[in-house]
Amino acid sequence: MPVKRLNKKTIARANKTSGKTRAMASKVTSVLKSLEKAYKGIANRDKAMGMKKYMRDQFEFYGINSPERKKIDKEVRNNLPDLSIDEYHQLLSQLWKLPQREYQYFAAELATKSITALKGNSDDELRESIEVIKNMITNKSWWDCVDILAPRGEFNKSNPKIMGPILDKWIADENIWLKRTAILHQLYYKEKTDQDKLFKYSLACATEKDFFIRKAIGWALRNQFRVNPAAIKEFVKQNEDNLSNLSKKEALKHA
Repeated sequence: MPVKRLNKKTIARANKTSGKTRAMASKVTSVLKSLEKAYKGIANRDKAMGMKKYMRDQFEFYGINSPERKKIDKEVRNNLPDLSIDEYHQLLSQLWKLPQREYQYFAAELATKSITALKGNSDDELRESIEVIKNMITNKSWWDCVDILAPRGEFNKSNPKIMGPILDKWIADENIWLKRTAILHQLYYKEKTDQDKLFKYSLACATEKDFFIRKAIGWALRNQFRVNPAAIKEFVKQNEDNLSNLSKKEALKHA
């Protein structure tokens, strides 16, 4: 059987793609190395053990106090190379795979501070970014990172036609962290909160037994209480038998 020879144009395209892939990997690797060097420079084994224990032995840590870590993270973010949306996706995904929890904190904060870049230039690029965020929410899941990502509803603010149906799926998902994200996504909307959606999502999860869901419902309602106390009081009153005691307590904490 004769071997099919590649023409010069095909070879050129392949070389170009290969070079682009190498350049992308180089940028991502440089960011990862910068973080690793900075983190390792002030790592503290004793503190790391304490942090790991506090997080129920779910994650490894370098043992860096929050103020010191945030200082490092800010410096690295301020010196990021010019990243394409694909490079952002790759960087976030690589950070999420690393064992030390500090990398996930960096990734979660980077995602919330890079909304414009992650929106991309098309609906397809936005959907790809949402899939990356979803992966971050559903893997290595715990409140410490989910609660950085969940209350940042910028995607929904600017692209409700895309994000709205996705959130409707998340609130019905079996994964508690997707539910929690859907409940909390309007947390800082204030007067722009879609109150009907808030009530709808709260009732959809009202019978959930999980602490983090019940707490999220109360938290979301409590924040809306600051904007419309009468509506929250009435909602809790009408649904007193459906809402958990924890949700009701949190919702009316400042009543």
